[in-house]
Amino acid sequence: MRRTLATVGLAAATALAAGPLQADEARVEHYGGKPAANLEQAVKNLRETNRELQTRLSQEMTAANIDRIHRLSYTLENALKRLDDDLDKIADVLEGMHLASERMNADAVESYGSAYLENMQMVLGEE
Repeated sequence: MRRTLATVGLAAATALAAGPLQADEARVEHYGGKPAANLEQAVKNLRETNRELQTRLSQEMTAANIDRIHRLSYTLENALKRLDDDLDKIADVLEGMHLASERMNADAVESYGSAYLENMQMVLGEE
């Protein structure tokens, strides 16, 4: 089943409704996760780690499995942070194309448009 942003918000609210952490639950290890030095690596890390998360979520929620999911979350957070930063830059490139098109500047439209498509193809996994 595919989730929309609305159902993601509902799922997050449901998870938070489970209640506050108990004092002993607040003591957890923190990890670095895999780095996402660039957009390509962030997308790769998201794909790989999402696959593992999906597998782990379908398994029994043992302490070891939950710990592994906890560790995965650091890699996912790193990748999403990088993706967020890069999507802001891609949006700037798209705005450059938009403004260039208003000025009928063909060279700039082509340059900005190509850069936009190259990056979005990587994000969307398109050839």
